[in-house]
Amino acid sequence: MAQFKKVAIIGVGLIGGSIGLAIKKRGLAREVVGVFRRESTLKRALKCRAVDKATMLIKCGVDGADLIIVTSPVHSIPKIIKMAAKYAKKGAIITDAGSTKSWIVSSVERDLARDHKIHFVGSHPMAGSEHTGVEFARADLFEKAPCIVTSRAATDRASLKRVKKFWSSLGAIVKVMSPARHDKSVSLISHLPHIVAFGLAGSVPLRELQYAAEGFKDTTRVASSDPELWADIFLTNKREILKAGRLFERYYKDILKAISKGDHKRTVNFLKKAKSKRDALIYGKESH
Repeated sequence: MAQFKKVAIIGVGLIGGSIGLAIKKRGLAREVVGVFRRESTLKRALKCRAVDKATMLIKCGVDGADLIIVTSPVHSIPKIIKMAAKYAKKGAIITDAGSTKSWIVSSVERDLARDHKIHFVGSHPMAGSEHTGVEFARADLFEKAPCIVTSRAATDRASLKRVKKFWSSLGAIVKVMSPARHDKSVSLISHLPHIVAFGLAGSVPLRELQYAAEGFKDTTRVASSDPELWADIFLTNKREILKAGRLFERYYKDILKAISKGDHKRTVNFLKKAKSKRDALIYGKESH
């Protein structure tokens, strides 16, 4: 059953395209319109049917939309939302899919402080891959994936409820928290792993990669992600990422210290502790 008459998606890549496909598959909107910066992406999105209609003008794309979703790179989100709000109809809801929240939410709330005709609710679907193009979009991308929706004092309660329902309808497991709590959590479970993967891939001499097998490929998979996109994420969540990095550094150095001393028992203990946490994540129980 349709929750919205018209949904506009600004920035239709992997995430935006997957949202479009999921909306259409589940019949959550009568019309899905994509707003694009490049004509080549517009053509690809129409070809894979991620959207019903496409335009390169924000004004045309958001006209009459009940829900506007901004899935562009993090640094551009506040600017795009400000522009979309200018042309949005009264009562429209705007959300995003940005990987940092405090910077985005505070910027948007500051820009829209005097505009009461639209409502903004921050979102972050924790789904994706190292690929970014709309050609990699999947209708099932959000099924059983965590999705964080942010709430602050200025957040409209009715709009928050509708955004929660929307993501749940795409199959996501929705959690509501403050932008600050979000940024702390994702700095550890998303941003730090990307930094570690980039660091590992960058530190190994090129001549040695000819011998790399599945272990190295698995560990560094996300280092194939878009550097521009991830630089924006790192820099807009700098404080929490630096804290997460120091936490990792301490544990990493403790392992190296145990190895340097030839301490087998201590080395095993560090590895067992790490294995137990990972097993609990994957298998739902700690290893013994």
